[in-house]
Amino acid sequence: MKAIVQARPDRGAAFSWVQIGSVAGAEAPIPSAALRASGLRIVGSGQGSVSTRDIVAELPSLAEFIMSGTPHVSARAVPLRDVESEWSGPRSAAARTVLVP
Repeated sequence: MKAIVQARPDRGAAFSWVQIGSVAGAEAPIPSAALRASGLRIVGSGQGSVSTRDIVAELPSLAEFIMSGTPHVSARAVPLRDVESEWSGPRSAAARTVLVP
């Protein structure tokens, strides 16, 4: 995080860090310099980070967006039996890997 904060051209501009999941660990240490040197805002993602009322309010526009056919997700299906080689191989930023039975 320190490198990201230091590389920003305008360190005073708002900077939101969205924490999704805990694959890297249950805790996310933050260097104090990152807090002092930026307009850092930390946001969680998951149950409880957004109220039920706000989620329900967004559902009609979300459904409309999905039904419009606009969203596109580039995905690459990989058989579950190949998970080990897939996990240790090179990553592609062009497509999301989806494990399938």
